[in-house]
Amino acid sequence: MKKIIILSFSLLFTLPVFSQTITKSIESFSMNSSREIKIRLPKSYKKKTEKRYPLILTLDGDYLFDPLVGNVKYFSYWDDMPESIVVGIKQLQTRREDCRYDTNSQMPEYEGKKFYDFIATELISHLEENYRVAKFKIIMGHDYTSNFINYFMMKRDPLFQAYINLSPEYAPSMGERIGKALAGADSKLWYYLATASNDVKGLREDIQGVNEAISAVENPNIKYFYNDFEDASHYSLVATGIPKALENIFSIYRPINKKEYKEVISTLETSPYDYLTEKYKVIEDLLGVYKKVRVNDFVAISTILEEKEAWDDLEKLGALARKLYPEHMLGNYFLGNVYEKTGKPKQAMRTYQNGFLLQEISFLTKDIMLQKADRIKEDFGYR
Repeated sequence: MKKIIILSFSLLFTLPVFSQTITKSIESFSMNSSREIKIRLPKSYKKKTEKRYPLILTLDGDYLFDPLVGNVKYFSYWDDMPESIVVGIKQLQTRREDCRYDTNSQMPEYEGKKFYDFIATELISHLEENYRVAKFKIIMGHDYTSNFINYFMMKRDPLFQAYINLSPEYAPSMGERIGKALAGADSKLWYYLATASNDVKGLREDIQGVNEAISAVENPNIKYFYNDFEDASHYSLVATGIPKALENIFSIYRPINKKEYKEVISTLETSPYDYLTEKYKVIEDLLGVYKKVRVNDFVAISTILEEKEAWDDLEKLGALARKLYPEHMLGNYFLGNVYEKTGKPKQAMRTYQNGFLLQEISFLTKDIMLQKADRIKEDFGYR
């Protein structure tokens, strides 16, 4: 239920946000003017001075910034996505000119080209120079601005890795260009597209056509997500689309849940231990965020390893737990279990006893470690 975030809930989260939001004016050589942006830094930004954060940039910042911030706060609170830097560009009076494209080439022209250059060559550089931005960047837009964000995907090395398209008002040839860009992508890209049953008729028809084209793309580098919301309108779909987009884009980041355990991990023909280490490597490599393996994920993998009696992998899991949580008894519990099940009772007893001296964690208590050690001592007469 926590994933179903309605607009009122998003707005609830925006109320205390304003005190943490920076509003500043960025001078633009490309546009020969300045542009006002809003920046929301993560709660941990001042404390974790070595940490870098994904960047989520939204156009139409006048009305998309606050619900986006609310959802980012909510998901990161539950550790379903990393804390992120959110930036909104104010466009209340300029959005049509900002996102203008040539009717023949359907590429940005005049003020649209200047605005594109402002984002690509000035704004992102400013943010990277002044804030701890990770390499993973997302851009979001709605209707007319949603069409515009796709131009950043047309280059061989896209500036953004993920694109959130909320009821886009696509240029006539944009669907074909998106299909080609996604088909030819040689790096990971995330693409989210949303419409609704009560969306603007012409936009909805175009979006459905683009969805069919993208769905036919076969490229392992592409993660594509599409929603067609029932009973939502062109405007209300934003409230549901933002959390759905974040949930899908950051699916790799989330803790192992029952669905992942049952449908993926329990059916693996390869090592569950390798699956765990690869999961966290992908988080670091793709999102640019270091994440220590969660205790619950350790427990999930240990459970399947015990079921499979994969003692070598469980021993590796125990060694990894010791490395990441050296003050806690988690690693000793896994290792003691391995030694106990592989005919090394004395080593198991010592490992449990040493674990008793460490800090409790998750379901593990000093009583559990002591009981395990005492049971072996009693069974084998050790002292």
